[in-house]
Amino acid sequence: DALGSNIELDPSTLEPFATNPLDAVAVQSAADLARSGCYCVAVTGDVFTHLFKQSSEHSDICKRILMRGAVYARMSPEQKADLIERLQEIGYITCFCGDGANDCTALKTADVGISLSEAEASVAAPFTSHTKDIRCVVELLKEGRCSIATSFGCFKFMALYSMIQFTSCCLLYVYNVNLSDGQYLFIDLFTILPIAVCMDRSKPYTRLVPRRPSASLTSKKVLTSLLGNVVLVIAFQVAIFFIVEAQPWYLKPRPDDPSDPDSVPNKCDLSTALFLFSLFQYLFAGIVFNIGPPYRQSAFRNYTYLAAVALLVAFDLWMLLAPVNGFYSLFSIEHTKVSWRFWILGMAVVNFVACYVGERFIFPRIAMPLAKTLRLVRWGLLSTYSRLRGRDTDVLYSPFKSAADIEHGGNLYQVEDNWETAGLWSRLGYRRGRKEYKILLEKMAGGSSWH
Repeated sequence: DALGSNIELDPSTLEPFATNPLDAVAVQSAADLARSGCYCVAVTGDVFTHLFKQSSEHSDICKRILMRGAVYARMSPEQKADLIERLQEIGYITCFCGDGANDCTALKTADVGISLSEAEASVAAPFTSHTKDIRCVVELLKEGRCSIATSFGCFKFMALYSMIQFTSCCLLYVYNVNLSDGQYLFIDLFTILPIAVCMDRSKPYTRLVPRRPSASLTSKKVLTSLLGNVVLVIAFQVAIFFIVEAQPWYLKPRPDDPSDPDSVPNKCDLSTALFLFSLFQYLFAGIVFNIGPPYRQSAFRNYTYLAAVALLVAFDLWMLLAPVNGFYSLFSIEHTKVSWRFWILGMAVVNFVACYVGERFIFPRIAMPLAKTLRLVRWGLLSTYSRLRGRDTDVLYSPFKSAADIEHGGNLYQVEDNWETAGLWSRLGYRRGRKEYKILLEKMAGGSSWH
């Protein structure tokens, strides 16, 4: 502001420059401003329409205006909707707030439309705010991030619950044994249901963080977390299976009728050990996947969930360490030695620590290296395929090519400017189908600071 007209924006690149090259202060200030990226552009509706009508001639300047634009003034309803569409074309997720009938088109076009009034705009908008300012956008972002984090947590919990029960059944089927009806009922109705219902009662975190939650169930972070915990629970159940068989008091399940191999009773040492151990695995899965900050409040603020977990832990410990004949008969549980019950408890604690440490510290850090390794294996397989087909292997140097690309010799993914100079491991880190605005930000001076 102090320099006034000594600094202007280049009409082609929208980067600051000094109007007088001999003015050292202005030149240095323009360079600092361009490097920091702390400036924006204001556009009127008429200028916006004029530029984008000739977008074929001014495509670069139009995209830079969209990237740098912070004020769009005196725009008609059609121009507002056009602005939203232009931003969506380069990959932005758009939100539009409006309070009148002239905003209805833009409210429908935007990914998130918020009406600031209960008049005509509220009919077109998916969300209506009772406050008349844009503070509601922050609350909506908090709720949205909390919702997606909760949904993914519940998905991983239900998937891991299925794998725990599937593993128990597969191990017991070795001897034609299965969990009893009472055991299935207790697991599904009194363990899984309360945890699943209470997990989603956590409220959004009190502040927003720059990092967004994963938006895909098949993202590397979600899959690494889920598969890592699946491997851990299967490994511990298999360990329990073999440890039970190695005990001197173990009795191998045998059929009541030698002529009928399916007459093996469900009440045996193996089913008892796996059932009591898996009860703690279900609880630990609910604890590990109950994501807290930075998108949800801590689990300790969810009092319904805490009460449900505390009751289930107390009941499972009582069933394990203080056997009652009535409950053991109801759930088809064999009486075992006290030392073995503490063995089960110790294994359960170790399993919980392994899952918790993996979920919080290990799996998020190995997700990217693991994804790169899998892409490298895929690239090697495609290279072999190319050699077998007698094609040039240089075409396959990109790890993102698919079999369809090989057949047509094309590349479905945009290649960055530094692709040729990047090493193979760096190339493996590039995302498939990166959004255009992210590539533009990398090319803009101070682009990362602007966002």
